[in-house]
Amino acid sequence: MRFFSKSLLILALIVVISLATLIGLLHTRYNEPVINFILAQVSPYQVFAKKIDYDIRTPYQIKFEHAEITQHQQVIVRADSIQLWLSKPSLTTRKLIFDGVQINNITPTKMPLFSQLPSLTIKRLVLNNTNIHTSQLVIKHGIIQMDNWQTPTDNTPWWQSFNGSLQMSATSIKWHQLQLQQLLINADKQAQQWQFSGISANWHHATITAQAQLNNNNLTIDQLTVSQFQLQDQQLFNIWRQQFTQRIAPLKSIILKRLDVVNSSIELPQWSADGINLSLENWQWPQNYWQQQNSHLSFSASHAKWHQINLEQPQAELQFIPQQIINHGMSAHIMDGIVRVDGWMDPQQLFINDLKASGIKLFLNKHWQQTWQQWQQQYADVVVKKLNINNSQITASTSAVPFQLTGIDIDAQDAVLKQNNQWGLWQGNIEANLGFGSINQIVMNQAIATMHSNAGQWQLDKLVLPFKDGMLKARARISLENPQRPWQLTIMGDTIPTQILYRWLALPLPLTGAMDTQIKLNGHASNWADFNTHLTGSANIAFRQLALTNITPQQLLMQWQQPHFSATPLPATLETTASLPLTTSPLTLTAQDGIIQLPPSTITGNNFGLNIDGQWNLADSNQQQCKLTLTTDCQNLTRQWSQGVSVTTVDSSCTGNTK
Repeated sequence: MRFFSKSLLILALIVVISLATLIGLLHTRYNEPVINFILAQVSPYQVFAKKIDYDIRTPYQIKFEHAEITQHQQVIVRADSIQLWLSKPSLTTRKLIFDGVQINNITPTKMPLFSQLPSLTIKRLVLNNTNIHTSQLVIKHGIIQMDNWQTPTDNTPWWQSFNGSLQMSATSIKWHQLQLQQLLINADKQAQQWQFSGISANWHHATITAQAQLNNNNLTIDQLTVSQFQLQDQQLFNIWRQQFTQRIAPLKSIILKRLDVVNSSIELPQWSADGINLSLENWQWPQNYWQQQNSHLSFSASHAKWHQINLEQPQAELQFIPQQIINHGMSAHIMDGIVRVDGWMDPQQLFINDLKASGIKLFLNKHWQQTWQQWQQQYADVVVKKLNINNSQITASTSAVPFQLTGIDIDAQDAVLKQNNQWGLWQGNIEANLGFGSINQIVMNQAIATMHSNAGQWQLDKLVLPFKDGMLKARARISLENPQRPWQLTIMGDTIPTQILYRWLALPLPLTGAMDTQIKLNGHASNWADFNTHLTGSANIAFRQLALTNITPQQLLMQWQQPHFSATPLPATLETTASLPLTTSPLTLTAQDGIIQLPPSTITGNNFGLNIDGQWNLADSNQQQCKLTLTTDCQNLTRQWSQGVSVTTVDSSCTGNTK
């Protein structure tokens, strides 16, 4: 027993002497070798400092001044000072725990592998004036404070290896390709849950503030405000979009409770806007706009441009709910006028509650029909509860049939314009007035059209087209509800321009003059085949002051020799072009179930004669029997259609040849 007591006393004396020796060495110039000897037992790193401060009165605190941390004799970190506060429990728990670590003016030349550190905990880690430069992270003049930092595992970045609060500021930071200035972060982290109570930074001339939560790859942005944002580079925009897509790929969901964009501007080739003010609430990702639960978008700008269309003072209030987008109000000064509209849309239907347009000047390019087709195919149904268009204009000078319509006034009430992918007036009332119109150089003034429909019974009550010296009136009806679409049309024409035959109906015979018409037709219109099979009615036409214009009989003969002759463009001012007076008797055409009877008719003039007779079968080209004869000077052209074949012969008494 006495021997055991002596042994314990000797061991205690050895420990006391060793500790006293160690503490004593820490007060001498041998303190650096002692510390590096201890570090060598637990890590691959060594510390070298110009001065090491240690005081027995504060035995758990040590400070390194002008320190360098090396690995394999290479400097990886430099700092003005490193100060350590060892935790008392670390002496008894055999775990390396620091109450605090503060590193001032740290500049890593190479990021150390923190996973090679021994298992340690730092209750409060402070990095002052930090400058870090790696391939993924660059920090300039940063201050980082975090609680309960621990040695990171292989898959955890060092700056995420903590639990508790995080405060960070930096004059500049670059993470991957995202670069921010004057960054401030106030956050809290527990395991995989992040709570960002405050984030602010400057980004691309903009000021950004945010509050957010991140929980197991589910991001909730409580508030995000972007002020004075500016973008003018399409390539940069594409890079940002690509990087944004990459960054959000690991996320399971994003809930954006509120986004505000204030006084910002974007200028890209396809679209641009100045003075943007935008607010977006309750947006969810990866859901698309048809899958939002109850999201609101408010937008305004001083100016915007979309595909060469300029908008002044555009405003919009939109709401997104499942399978529906509600437009609570949208307006803009556009095309020298103003437009206001509200309504809603879903994947199949467009509902316009109220649309007002005034002073619009719309210029259509030569591809406007393709653009229209692409747009209208989106919707199976189009409904307009109230529409008012006032003093507007449409011009299509480069289309296949050029036209200009000015002084357009249109009023519509409770109009169903498209139903089950079929256009027509299925329900409602429309009244339209036109101040001036020119369609392929045929001029009209003060045209009027009124129509109504009830349960698919569409009726054109009145159509009046006043020309310079005449007028055309028409009435029509069609049953849209009937699958066969039976229809009726009545046209009365008094001194209407004969050029309509060439300009509107593409008859390959450029005539001028006037004609009186009485036309009554009926049939079916479920499709073109049905139309061709059931066309029935009659047309009585009387010509006056008839003349062949802008083409000589010889030129006409050459043109009609072509396999597919058709109307060719003519000058706008036919009245100033030399013409050949013609005479003809009144013409009566009849149609029965798609077979048009052409009675023998003759048009004559000086060295000019045109004869036509036969029948034209719209439904079956093999049943066509039609003969056209054109005589001019000493030449005679005969074109005959029979059993679907067109044969053309030309006789010339000048040479005696036939071809």
